[in-house]
Amino acid sequence: MDRIGIFAGTTEGRILAEQLDDMGASLVVSVATDYGKEALPKLKRGYIHTGRMSGMEMAGFLKKHQVTLAIDATHPYAKDATRQIELACKETGIRRIRCLRGREIWTREERKELSPWIRRFSGALEIAQWLKGREGNILLTTGSRELAAFCQIPQFENRVYARVLPDPKALEICRELGLKGRHIIAAQGPFSVMMNQAMLKEYDCRFLVTKDSGREGGFLEKVKAAARTGIPALVIDRGEAETGMTVDEVINWYERQTRK
Repeated sequence: MDRIGIFAGTTEGRILAEQLDDMGASLVVSVATDYGKEALPKLKRGYIHTGRMSGMEMAGFLKKHQVTLAIDATHPYAKDATRQIELACKETGIRRIRCLRGREIWTREERKELSPWIRRFSGALEIAQWLKGREGNILLTTGSRELAAFCQIPQFENRVYARVLPDPKALEICRELGLKGRHIIAAQGPFSVMMNQAMLKEYDCRFLVTKDSGREGGFLEKVKAAARTGIPALVIDRGEAETGMTVDEVINWYERQTRK
């Protein structure tokens, strides 16, 4: 196998890059932001590209670096990125593997405790519309890219507390949309139940908005914090289930290929 291209920016992408690099694979890794690059392990070999790309740009990137296998390890909610990677692989004839983040698996006790506090929505706009007719502060943990959808909420700049990555672009988006001071919480998760509870209480929040980002994204801890604070967790659902491999399955598959 010649060279593997990893579209990363997630926990799964970082683990794959580190483990495949340790196994001697030749890698090129693509991340969207400088922050994503900083989170990657130091590679013994290989190249890291920083910056968002269109499908055609991805195709050129794959050709330039003579990639023979592309692994899409982007975030489960980054649907557009996944579509662009799929198009790039079709254009170049390169095999693509989708590396998936598992959905949260709860115990019976957790489901009994948490389910009454969860309300699921198809997207950020639907949640924002639902919140328009309700009062109270909101802890928004869906990231800066979803933030604009919530500007329609009355008193947005006073009610919303946005928890975003400590990335200059994310902070710029928050300020452009009218948030400032205490309303911007720049911090890298995932966070413990206690930390999430502390934030909800500190900002006197009556709603928590989150994505179903799995165990790696701290979804369970966020929902537990909401339930134990006595407020609803408004969840952007993932939608249709994707097909692909887990991190362990990708590593095992790669090991089998190298033995041939």
